[in-house]
Amino acid sequence: MAKSILRSSRRSFMRAATASAAGALAAPAVLRRAWAAEPLKVSAYGGYFEDSLVEYVYPGFTEATGIEIESVSQQGGMGWFTVLETSMDAGNPPVDVTMTGGQGPRRMGQLFAPLDPANLPNLANIPEFLLHRKEDGAIDAVPVLAWYTTFVTNSDMYPEAPTSWADAWDPKFQGQLGWGGEAESSYLIDIVAATYFGGREIMETREGLMQCMEKAIELKDNVKLWYRDEGQFQAQLQSGELNGGQYYHDVTQVMILDGFPMRSTFPKEGGVIDFGSWGLLTSSTNIDAANQFINYTIDPAVQSVITRNMWTAPVVPRDMTDLTDEEFNVAASDIPPIVPYYDVYVKDGDWIAEKWQELLTGS
Repeated sequence: MAKSILRSSRRSFMRAATASAAGALAAPAVLRRAWAAEPLKVSAYGGYFEDSLVEYVYPGFTEATGIEIESVSQQGGMGWFTVLETSMDAGNPPVDVTMTGGQGPRRMGQLFAPLDPANLPNLANIPEFLLHRKEDGAIDAVPVLAWYTTFVTNSDMYPEAPTSWADAWDPKFQGQLGWGGEAESSYLIDIVAATYFGGREIMETREGLMQCMEKAIELKDNVKLWYRDEGQFQAQLQSGELNGGQYYHDVTQVMILDGFPMRSTFPKEGGVIDFGSWGLLTSSTNIDAANQFINYTIDPAVQSVITRNMWTAPVVPRDMTDLTDEEFNVAASDIPPIVPYYDVYVKDGDWIAEKWQELLTGS
């Protein structure tokens, strides 16, 4: 998980939006109760994500239920789950509930306890495609917030907005674009599959993956920067050294607010969605509190709070929230998203990385 950029204008803008909408926000449907057990330990990506959850979400949960939250910072990537496994094996797990991206429960599913939908009534609000299930069909990861990457362009340089990801291959963008340099994390293969091959089915074989990567490498003349450092790409967008590429929709909104002539477009094939989910560790004994917490955070009213304050997309249908058009569009789109084919990256991620680097370097 690499998304950690924070700008002060983001927070000041969202505080203003929150204040204007606070009167319209319905209270989440939870039963307040006295709670004497130990705090529920919850980990989230350190920095902006954790800070915002601590400020805007956890206090409401404690007020509604009486359950205290002990917040724990976690690092991005799979290394965190190695830490969890080691500590769980030693009988000293650091948390009850952890945030995870798409690959966590797929690669380290033994750490995640199955969740009973009967204890999570708000689970009915979540689209099936966002849930992760074990091989036996049990749910073990529940999404709580989402974010998009979109086709970002300089509106001064390109007055006409793109309409499709295919526009990135247009010669008018020669030497003008930046793109995530790692195919297994930028999900460029998923973009190509959706744009040129009718969907993810082509990604089910290595032959199909190579077809996608060979189409993707045709961007080479247009992409000047294959970035790993998001800040470097953002700086070059702001300076005009680069004038487009794949980037975060919400961060682009911040650049627009700061006066930069940027535009974020959800192509007709959809923006690429990625999301953070809650998982309950098998080592936790605080199961009732964990269920209440997960259920609380996917209540539509709480989803509205999260979107207003974190600029992440809600994981419940838009019409279940009270978000205004402005608030929703800062974070999301009604166009169905491109969902990364996470299972492929679990199975073939190392092979994809090797072949992609060969294509990039021409070796």
